Amino acid sequence: MSSPPGATAGRLVRFGGLGVAALILSGYGLDTLLYQPQTTPEEWCAQRPCVEVGGVVLAEPWSSALVFALALLWIGVGIYFLASRRGQRSRVWFGISLVLGGLAAGSAGISYQAFSYELKCAGREYCVLTNGYEIAYSLLQVASMSAMVVAVAFALASARARRGIMIYAVLNVVVYVLVTMLGIVLPSAFLLSFELLLVFAIPALVIAAVLAVRRRSESLARRVLWVLVLLVLVQVAYLVYFSLGVSESLWASGVYFSANDVLHVGMLAWLAVTGLALGPTLRDSTSRE
Repeated sequence: MSSPPGATAGRLVRFGGLGVAALILSGYGLDTLLYQPQTTPEEWCAQRPCVEVGGVVLAEPWSSALVFALALLWIGVGIYFLASRRGQRSRVWFGISLVLGGLAAGSAGISYQAFSYELKCAGREYCVLTNGYEIAYSLLQVASMSAMVVAVAFALASARARRGIMIYAVLNVVVYVLVTMLGIVLPSAFLLSFELLLVFAIPALVIAAVLAVRRRSESLARRVLWVLVLLVLVQVAYLVYFSLGVSESLWASGVYFSANDVLHVGMLAWLAVTGLALGPTLRDSTSRE
């Protein structure tokens, strides 16, 4: 008897995850990728707020506290869906998606913000581009989006479409794990970049939106669609704020509110809306087409 897609996914992702972890622990290649433009440790903290606490340099302390609060809420909402699953696979997969998203946010907070100086710059001539925490963030983010589209498939798709979407979700994660391993081995900044992460994350969002639009006459589909629209709006607000370069101007004036803070505040609102909109209503579709 063949294994279900979920079990196969678990085995493949665990195997790939162990491979990535082994490469990171071996120190393979990552230290040769430098942050661009090349930045010294002194320049790193000249470009962002840093404080020293007990001999440890913390970067962007306000933003760090915000992202860790976000991570805890993200995980908490995910646990709520898992605890209230009521036999609904859509709730299980949505809960898994949110827990993975929270772990991703925590990993991002460690490396992109709180301990960025210690992990990337301390004791070096020039700061490095990335590390294991950022790679974990990318992997968790892709896995989170893949789990989310599976959840939406169980809620809104026919049985046939659901199987296809589950196969896509499994392959999406497996291929991204392999690409990440290749990015570490080469090493390649592009293969480990946020831009490539989006290539693997955005299709899941598009598929989920298409499923919701196709069944928009149903209340649950409309709720899912609004949750997805709000998620996109939060990302757009972040990108606009980042592209305008507002953070640097505010930091120079002693106001520590960055583009990441826009994202984190927006995601806090998104989690609240998601919990209220889908918490009582998310359930599996009864379609057997």
